[in-house]
Amino acid sequence: MQCLDDFGIPLKLSHTVVNIHGRKRLEGVTIAQVDENRKPVPGTEEYYECDTLLLSCGLIPENELSKGLGLEMNLVTSGPKVNESFQTSAEGVFACGNVLHVHDLVDFVSKEAESAGKHAAFYVKSQAEQGNAKDIPVAAEKGVRYTVPNTINSGRMEEKLTLRFRVGDVYKNCYVSVYLNENRVYHKKKQILAPGEMEEVVLKKEELDAVPDLIQITVKLEED
Repeated sequence: MQCLDDFGIPLKLSHTVVNIHGRKRLEGVTIAQVDENRKPVPGTEEYYECDTLLLSCGLIPENELSKGLGLEMNLVTSGPKVNESFQTSAEGVFACGNVLHVHDLVDFVSKEAESAGKHAAFYVKSQAEQGNAKDIPVAAEKGVRYTVPNTINSGRMEEKLTLRFRVGDVYKNCYVSVYLNENRVYHKKKQILAPGEMEEVVLKKEELDAVPDLIQITVKLEED
């Protein structure tokens, strides 16, 4: 915002580029306002002279190694699926950071890397996964696009586990809820949720262990 204010740069929210001008090189662009369906609104076109256009078209994880290893992939993130230890479907192969899913803050990458490294080191020392509990799938529903991890085994998790997720649209004044089967164990109001910002909830091992017949963990958005 300081750069925009200091240099008088206009910020056009809810706009898109509808035409690019120039042959041998860029000479200008025409932008227009978009409606609630993200379609250009006729009559709102504006021309800007420029020689450079930067496009933000979305990112996908670096997944060549993951696909080459035949890992089970998450169709939403285009990265591999992982459990609570960041281990993939291939035993002994761990994934974290932007190879797993695209992050908006490097802080999250560092935290995931630390956790994945810790679990990988433990795996190497023990030569096997620990815990007798079963892997419980994590379902993303009602506004939640995906979660990391995709499965949780309480027998391997620590006392607390950070579960990260993204929503599929902009939501205002709603609740983030987590269910163990039909039992709600987390319910927190958020003023605004947006796809560009990763969210997180903390799950407790004691809560999962208290449900002996646990078959699914669900993360979703609710109005109340």
